[in-house]
Amino acid sequence: MKDKKVVVDTSAWILSFKRTGQEKLKTFLKEAIGKDRVATTPLIVLELLQGCRTEKEYYNLKTRLESLEICSLENLSWERVYSFAFSLKRQGLTIPTVDILIAFLSIEKNYLLLHHDHHFRLIAEKSGLEAMDFLD
Repeated sequence: MKDKKVVVDTSAWILSFKRTGQEKLKTFLKEAIGKDRVATTPLIVLELLQGCRTEKEYYNLKTRLESLEICSLENLSWERVYSFAFSLKRQGLTIPTVDILIAFLSIEKNYLLLHHDHHFRLIAEKSGLEAMDFLD
């Protein structure tokens, strides 16, 4: 995991944005970004930008996020995504579509998924997703 790229889910980003607490997470992210080890997806960018309060906040965050590696949805094997989602459902998991796509992209790239979302913990238990909840 030391040199592994990390997809940072919206849930982890939000924790890192809070003024109080989560210093360990903030430090982890600063170091990982400095080493060019952080990746994102258009889905995560969308979720984060829709939560901005002002245009200035929107453009500042957008610029920062766009400086990261963006894991595109364009080259996905949709047949494999369908199969992945189906297998999770067959194992008793009902997962939001966005979380399925983020998990699938992380698995396909062999990246660690940093999160604070119980859906990813469930997916990791039933698949090859390598995930870490920073608060655990």
